[in-house]
Amino acid sequence: MSLIRDNILIGVRSKSLLDLTQDQCICEMLNSDESIYALNYFSTNQTCQLLYSNITSTIIEFSLNSSLIYMNQSSISLTTKSTTALSTTTVTTSTSTSSSTTSLTSSTSSTTSSTSTTTTTTTAEPVWTLTGNLNSARYYHTSSVLLDGQVLVTGGYGGFGGILKTAELYDQSSGIWTLTSSMNYARYSHEATVLANGKVLITGGQSTGATAELYDTLSASWRLTNTTNILRRYSTASLLQNGIVLVNGGLNGSTVLDSTELYDPSSEIWTFTGSLNTARYYHTATVITNGMILVSGGSSGVSTAEIDSAELYNPSTQTWKFTGSLNVARYYHTASLLTNGKVLICGGTSNNSYLDSSELYDPSTGLWTLTDSLNTARYYHTASLLTNGKVLVSGGSDNNGVLNSAELYDPISETWTFTSNLTNKRYLHAASVLTNGNVLVNAGTDVSNEKTAELYSGG
Repeated sequence: MSLIRDNILIGVRSKSLLDLTQDQCICEMLNSDESIYALNYFSTNQTCQLLYSNITSTIIEFSLNSSLIYMNQSSISLTTKSTTALSTTTVTTSTSTSSSTTSLTSSTSSTTSSTSTTTTTTTAEPVWTLTGNLNSARYYHTSSVLLDGQVLVTGGYGGFGGILKTAELYDQSSGIWTLTSSMNYARYSHEATVLANGKVLITGGQSTGATAELYDTLSASWRLTNTTNILRRYSTASLLQNGIVLVNGGLNGSTVLDSTELYDPSSEIWTFTGSLNTARYYHTATVITNGMILVSGGSSGVSTAEIDSAELYNPSTQTWKFTGSLNVARYYHTASLLTNGKVLICGGTSNNSYLDSSELYDPSTGLWTLTDSLNTARYYHTASLLTNGKVLVSGGSDNNGVLNSAELYDPISETWTFTSNLTNKRYLHAASVLTNGNVLVNAGTDVSNEKTAELYSGG
């Protein structure tokens, strides 16, 4: 039987035992031949000791600060077990030994030792590396991470290649792009949404009519689905928590739209829902943690008159309502949902100037507050939420032309810092966060159209 009592471990051979004392300790003991193994976990200070007895000695391995432990063994040796840390840490352990005489509470000698161990590791420097080239240069395209981890790129504008209907798949394990089936219609400035069933819904865009189509990842084929009620480009598409897709706003010819539609993947039917309070395009739409859709900024006219208003869509009531206004009216900006539930928007353009300002939306208050400004004003950039909670902004353009710079926003310190530069300057590109945490940036345009792609890692 094994027992923890008054900081004393007494062990005899047993097949398996789990004891929980009243105040702090869990003990497990396993027997193998003449050896006794015990693992003690002290919940009060979250420490562990691994003990191994081969009759003549006992070894204690530790990984955190451990409290005093007394053993009724003739000799005890202490070894430190190496650990890996993200920052410098100090580990200190004290042990005391006691030789028992006629009772467990009396002793004839005691020894106390103390050991300090410091381990230091460094975080890998962030870096951009080129990966395989796309088969076609393109911009104003879409880039979607599929459920199997591949990335699907669709359509876009290919410069002298015209509007594209080709689609490509990126395999992150090989770094290779392969052509897949082409869409039924060439299109750019369209929207792509990965549905809960794994299919990809393509809606709208230039030169397509009101068509919509579905990509089946299993058959690697496209088929048309029901058309939207209104042709729109420069709109947004959001996957609601109930699996339905909300498309809102956009541009139809020279008309700015306030209409919004819902697509039901089960019936493949589009239905009108509540209209925006302000018609807009070049805006952003973010699914926030309470399931509502936050739409911010955009343009209200063909002359690209910028908007400072923001609205919330409630899927339960299918209605829109105004929320707090932006501090700076803008379009061509980006929006990112942070891990703390707030929404970060940055960059864009306003009054024919490029913006370096950034703002945070707090859903609990409905208010926008200015946060740290970008180091470089930019528009037509991309913003990606990294696995560490930071936001990576890459590329875009400013008064001096196309950018290759990239920046990181830290939500804890609320500051922007430069990170490694892109290998190639680009804007109107696309970015996707891969399942391994790396960011894939692909295509776009500079002096010429880009078919290159690169990976960001270590941020």
